[in-house]
This record gives sequence, structure tokens and C-alpha cells, in this order.
Amino acid sequence: MATDVAPVVPPHDNLTEEVPIVGSTRGARWRFGRKQIVVATVAVVALAGTGIGISLGTTGSSTSPLQITTQVVAVTSGTMQQTVSTSGTIEPSQQANLNFAVSGTITAVDVSTGQTVTTGQTLATVDQSALQAQLAAAEATLTAAQARLAGDQADGAAASQLDSDGASVTSAQTQVTSAETNLSDASLTSTISGTVASVDLSVGQQVSGGSSSSGSGASGSGASGSGAAAAVSSSGQVVVIATNSYVVGSTVDDTQIGQVRVGDQAVITPTGSRASVYGTVSSLGLIATQSSNVATFPVQIAVTGTPGGLYAGATATVSIVVRQINGAVEVPTASISYSSGGQATVTVVENGGHVSQPVTTGVSASGETQITKGLGAGAKIMERVVKFNGAAVGGARSLFGGTGSPGGFGGGNFPAGGRFGGGSVPGGGGLGG
Repeated sequence: MATDVAPVVPPHDNLTEEVPIVGSTRGARWRFGRKQIVVATVAVVALAGTGIGISLGTTGSSTSPLQITTQVVAVTSGTMQQTVSTSGTIEPSQQANLNFAVSGTITAVDVSTGQTVTTGQTLATVDQSALQAQLAAAEATLTAAQARLAGDQADGAAASQLDSDGASVTSAQTQVTSAETNLSDASLTSTISGTVASVDLSVGQQVSGGSSSSGSGASGSGASGSGAAAAVSSSGQVVVIATNSYVVGSTVDDTQIGQVRVGDQAVITPTGSRASVYGTVSSLGLIATQSSNVATFPVQIAVTGTPGGLYAGATATVSIVVRQINGAVEVPTASISYSSGGQATVTVVENGGHVSQPVTTGVSASGETQITKGLGAGAKIMERVVKFNGAAVGGARSLFGGTGSPGGFGGGNFPAGGRFGGGSVPGGGGLGG
């Protein structure tokens, strides 16, 4: 994450300072082992980027639109997470593309789009008269071949004749079996339970024999892709999808795929929806695809439970939790200063005075930085707050945000376990504490 560093503000409770607008900022997910300094210029540039013109007055001017003040805040403890963000397509966990295996004229279509069906239910039929005639002829041929073999055996025919008769019986039996299969295939039946997604049949239509396919999610043979399918395939004369479980077919580029593991929790937000659902990474592709010199790997996320409001073919954003730190001591990133030698310090409020306390920092996320040494939860420290036109910019804790990750990641929000468990994620196991 690229940020611009503003001058360090001396630790005084009621300090006010003008801040010039400089540089630019780009958002990024946090990385481990990297110190991040979030300063006042972040909000300034964000406001400027929206087209708001800002004209700063001289220091101490009562008309200045931007000021920095300080406030006393408590050091907290909570859950910090590293995430990999991506997007993908919501797909049914199972899909069957069904086609007649025999040729014929459609005599009945028994289902319509949106209808619920069960495994083995008849969906449509073709005219069976020709198929029944073929079966009758095959059975007659088999009867004749069996009679010939029995007669030659009774007459003591040569071994070569008996072998020929036996081969004829075998061939006739094969024809009967094939005719029986064809007659059975005159009825198109569902191979899964679910909802009819499409019907491309009508009474009187002539169809030719094809093949059906069934698959599971983005990686199944019945879906329209391998990891990031665009929508439900319509290659079947009747398409049936499972609507009680979904997956999200997505991709992760080669710079981040090494961080993702099967079992990682994920937060899924359908496009246009404010509500999120949860899932876990169920599979990782081994072969990347290249696009614009970027290699991406297919990743499939299984949606947990049976939440409503999901539609096959819709897009969604996905945030995969690849690391979680439970019980992390956190301070607002804006409360940390750095010496010329790189030593991080915070200003601790003790007995009405201010003490500069050296600390060791860990990861940073959502305006909060982990303190691994030098400070404990409950201590009081000074935090800088940016104000614009007399009002604090940002949320409950200035523009730098509050604790934790947005979207309610972690904690009791994950209904199913993954590799981040412990007390924060019910049913989980792995890195939780």
C-alpha cells in the first residue's frame, strides 16, 4: 500500500495543525512483515479524488477546512485478518444437462422451467412405436437363434456348427439388450433432484440421439467452465440444477495463490446485495490460465448452508481469509510515530502526563496496527484525528476506521469451520487460538 507520510505531530491533547494536500494513495490488502503508516493525507486525497475542491488557509485560520487534533483512546484487543479479494460467479453445486439418447419425435414434455423435480422423474418422452418394433424383432431373432442351437445340439452337430450357433445367440442377445436400452431411453429422466433451469423441447419436435452430462459446480463436466464459469450451461435439452447448495467459481492470480488453502473461510457478497453469505475454499486448480500476461488459478468456494438470495449465473465479490490472529493487541495506526531510525513509538497517557513508549508492530488492517511488544490492552494512548469543516472525517474513530475487518469477518460470524478456528470460528481448527 502506497501512502504519503505527514510530519509527526507532537503529543499534546488539544493540538491543532494545518495539513497540506500532497501525493496520492492506493488501497491494498495488508501484508505481513511490512510497517504501514496511515496518516492524514489518506483522507485528504480521497476527498480530492471525488472532485471536492479544497483551499487551505494559513496556519491558525478559522476558515481552514482541514485540521488535525488529538484524542485519548484505549488500547484494545481483537481479531485481525489477512484476506485475498477476488470475484466470481455463483453456480449450483450440481447441474445435469439432459439429452435424449435416442432419435425420435417428442410426444410429451412433462416439465417446465422453474419446476422442482426428483431423481428418476420423467421429464419428456419420444414416440416409442418404432423402438418397440425394434425390440420385438430382436427378441424374435434371439428366439430363433436359441432354437437353432438347441436343435443342433440334439442332432449331434459338429463342434464348429455349435460354435457358430452359440455366436449367433450371443449376437442376438446383444441386440435385445440394446433395443431394451433404447426403449428405456425414450423417456428422459432427471439424474439429480433440483429445479428445472431450462427446457428446449416441444411436442412434435424431432430429436436426434445425444448424451447427457452431470457435474458439480464450476469444476464439473456439466458446468460451463473450470473455475470461473460465466453462467448455467444450456447445452442440454433439459437442464436441472440443485438449488439447495451453491459454489462460487473464482480465480486467484499467481502472486497470491500460495496464500490460499483448502478450508479457508470466505465472505461472499452477491453483486447488488448488501447481505453477505459465508463459505469455505473447497478446491484449488493446479493449472493456471494466462490473460494479458497474468496467470490465474481456478478457486472454488463452497457456500455454507442453504442461504436465500443466491442465483445461478450471478456475480459476487469474495474475500478469502488466509490468515487470522486472535487476541491481537491493536492500536489506531494513526497513533504510531516512527523515529528517523525506524523505531515505532506511541504516546502513553500516564498520571496526567505523556510518555513516549517504544513498541514493536505487527500487521496492519482497516486502520488498526498490531502491537506485539511494549504495550498491553487497556492502556491509554494519544491518537491523531483529522477534522474537516469542524467535523471528524470517518467513522466512530476518525477517518482511520475502527477495529477488525469490514464485513464482519471472523468471530462468531462463520457458521462452519475451516482452518482458522479456536474461539473465534465455531467448528474450526488450525490457526485459531
